[in-house]
Amino acid sequence: MDVNMLGDLSDMVQLAVMSCDIPPKVLAKEVECSLSAIYEAAKGNRQIPAKSMREFAKTNLIAAASMAMQVTGLKAFFGYRKGDRHIQSRLVELKMYDKQADEAMHSLPELLFNKNNRAELSDEELNNLIRAVTKMIERDNVSFNLMMELDIKYQLNLTELMQKGIKKETACAGTHTISRFKNIM
Repeated sequence: MDVNMLGDLSDMVQLAVMSCDIPPKVLAKEVECSLSAIYEAAKGNRQIPAKSMREFAKTNLIAAASMAMQVTGLKAFFGYRKGDRHIQSRLVELKMYDKQADEAMHSLPELLFNKNNRAELSDEELNNLIRAVTKMIERDNVSFNLMMELDIKYQLNLTELMQKGIKKETACAGTHTISRFKNIM
């Protein structure tokens, strides 16, 4: 995956802090860690302390993604994409990646029919499977990035919503992307 993402975890932490709309000192108090720990994490000199990770993740979806990336290292999934952050651009990009993932997944039912493990896949079948999964990861990352933008711009508190679980009464017709995210979790 050759995607232009923010440089590293510290960049995401810094962006998450900037997206909070509260001073870093207040944020540090809310997440129960020192102001110095927040600044050092934003500089890349340390990570957000384990005892503060959950509270930091609650501040916004970018913070949640940065904590998920801190714990798992899954940059391709949780990474913050560089580029045009305009909502319409994110929507167009998602449609493009969605189409690519759907096309890549189209052959999977036939490819995986009667295949129970890796040893039963030919090299070509394995490469096709990996390509399809890679396209799904890219699509899910684009989808997740759109959710981050929507969360920040419209103050949706998506982390709280996701932690409580998305209820049918809460979901609107326009939240197809959020329900797709819930299904992959």
